Amino acid sequence: MPSPETVRAIAQDAGFDLVRFGPADPGEHGVKFLSWLEAGRHGDMQYLAANTERILDPTKWRPGVRSAITLAVDYGAAPVELPGGGRVARYAAGRDYHRWMRERVFALREALEAAGAPFGSMNGGTDAVPVLERALAIRSGIGFLAKSAMVISPTHGPYLQLAELLTGMDLPPDAPSPGSCGTCTACLDACPTGAIVAPFEIDARRCLSYTTIEHRGFVPPDLRTPQGEWLFGCDICLEVCPFTKRSQRAALRGEQRPRDLRPHRVVETWTLVDVLALDAARYDADFVGTAMRRATLSGMRRNAAIVLGNRGDESALPHLERALSDADPVVRGHSAWAIGRIDAKSPSLERALARESDDRVRDELVAAISGEAPPVAR
Repeated sequence: MPSPETVRAIAQDAGFDLVRFGPADPGEHGVKFLSWLEAGRHGDMQYLAANTERILDPTKWRPGVRSAITLAVDYGAAPVELPGGGRVARYAAGRDYHRWMRERVFALREALEAAGAPFGSMNGGTDAVPVLERALAIRSGIGFLAKSAMVISPTHGPYLQLAELLTGMDLPPDAPSPGSCGTCTACLDACPTGAIVAPFEIDARRCLSYTTIEHRGFVPPDLRTPQGEWLFGCDICLEVCPFTKRSQRAALRGEQRPRDLRPHRVVETWTLVDVLALDAARYDADFVGTAMRRATLSGMRRNAAIVLGNRGDESALPHLERALSDADPVVRGHSAWAIGRIDAKSPSLERALARESDDRVRDELVAAISGEAPPVAR
């Protein structure tokens, strides 16, 4: 059986910046999770409610687990912007973290088994496994809970990609992380949608990381203008955090960055107009290997329309007007909203209204022409 010191050394060799040991269950965070679900703050993320039993009790997912090896990678970077505008959250700028983090977790598991850990006694991953990753990270000392509900490492800051390996080994738990947000409310003050409803409390339904990625269909009208330049995700609560300066990689550029954290070619070459016109073939060919696929083809095009409308660039009008004839009603509706933001007198809106049969898109067209906000939902 590998010693705790050996486990840490192997994990660091596998590419993790932080390695801690702690309980495999979420502890008191589980109660807060249930309250969050009951309040409906998870929005359309029904997979969270469907996996509640396994999330609260990891032995329901992996029998025999006794400890969690919690892991983190510092992905800090400069702001990520597409050519000509449109921002992408830093964690999604490089290779899909689901892939490279999972590869590191599996490499760690194989190395630990080679070092004497019982074969088949460990399993884990990142993001897509039924555990409360932030809860495990906090309980093991990776960092402390921020008022933004993120995890902040006192040595590496808040740009942390988290993962975990649940194991049957009895590993000595690490002490809680030092540090706290103190009296700072920078994240609450800066959140453009008020998604941080109180310290440590998030309403995902208002969070741009939810509306631009997880949410399907029409974005609530009152959340479109606050979306600003964000095409995918949002980094605002992290950018304003005083601990951001602790990131070990934020200043690294180009070849200085780890291979998995270098910008994906899509981020470096595609424009908002390109994304708006994106078709299924190009989406499947060019967006392979990026976490942005999570938003779906429709969602990415919708997001591009919103950002173009927020930018108010008249050069985008021909592209948005062309999108009024798109097969996807979500793209048509948000393109209408964007045109209304740029030029509500565009004759393309009246022409589109005359032929439009989808009631939700018609609402968007009427609102764009009149200068009023479209109804929230039908």
